[in-house]
Order: sequence, then C-alpha cells, then structure tokens
Amino acid sequence: MRRRSLTRRYLNGQTVTTTNKAPRFTGLAAIGALMALALAILACGGGDANSGSTTTGGNSTGSSQQQHFKVGDQVKVGDTFVVTVISVKTSKGDQFIKPKSGNTFLVVDVTIKNASKAEQNVSSLLSFEIKDGTGQKYTETILSDLTPPDGKIEVGGLLKGQMPYEVPSSQHDFTFSFQADITSSGQTIWDLHV
Repeated sequence: MRRRSLTRRYLNGQTVTTTNKAPRFTGLAAIGALMALALAILACGGGDANSGSTTTGGNSTGSSQQQHFKVGDQVKVGDTFVVTVISVKTSKGDQFIKPKSGNTFLVVDVTIKNASKAEQNVSSLLSFEIKDGTGQKYTETILSDLTPPDGKIEVGGLLKGQMPYEVPSSQHDFTFSFQADITSSGQTIWDLHV
C-alpha cells in the first residue's frame, strides 16, 4: 500500500508531518466486482434462447439432447429467430483475396427471420461458428463480393447473407452453429458437407 508523507514547516518553527494512506479499495477492486457481476449474469442465462427446432423440412438428425439440422431446414431458435442455411459451397476467392495454398473458402449462405415482437441485432462474428470434424474452429473471412448477415432486423423482417471461412481443401465435413443470445447456454447446429 502506498503512503504519502507531507511535511509542513510553519513560521513559528513548528514542523508537522502528515501521512495519507492510499484508499483500501482501488480500481482493481471495482473491476473485480464488475467481473463477478458479469459472471453472475452469464450463469443465470437459460438455454431456451439458443435451442432450435425444425419448422419445415424434417431431415434433421441427432438425439433429443443435441439435435443437428441439415441444409434447407428452417430452424426456429428460441422465440427470436428462424434461421435457414440455404446452401454451402466452396470458392477460390475474389479479385483481391485468395486462399492460402491447400485451402479453399467455404461459403455458408443463410437467411435469418426475426420471429420476435421487437427489433433484433445480428452479428455474424458473434453469433455463428464453424468447426471441422477434428474440432478446429475457423474465423470468418471478408470477401468483397459477399455480404455477411449483419445488422438490425425489424419485426417479421428477413436478413440474408453469406459467410466465408478459409478451411483446408481436404476437409469436407463441418458443423455450423448459431447462438441467438451469447449470454445463454446452448446452440443450434447444422451438419455441412462439401
């Protein structure tokens, strides 16, 4: 703990020294309290906001514990969204960006419908994730000729977009997941094959 001493001399020859103690709780304590509050909020989140169920199609696979969906399934996610993976394909890039040698771009085309009673925001970087069969995650890439599904969706509105990921050309099977609420547990998963 830091202490500051201040010495004052007065004209009458008297010397007075005072010591100020640093406050016990500093900014670190405030940050710790905020982190504890954030963790408590995250722990209270429910899984319903991210669980999916098929609204059309019916070619989903998996157990009742963690259902996986297929390309073309319209999946209702919680009470907020209906998400459809329209297609998945590979790309050699655009005029500015090409994949590294041995890689390709995997492009996932999705439509998101706002099924709630309020305007919603979507961020493809925060809400979507892709992994290969080994569990390796891949980060969304930016290609000039593709537009990711980012932004606000009005009540009943649609948002369509494409998300490219640079992946090894040797990988053909992936899982693609969506989280409507990143503070809640659970996710909705599609099986992709190219």
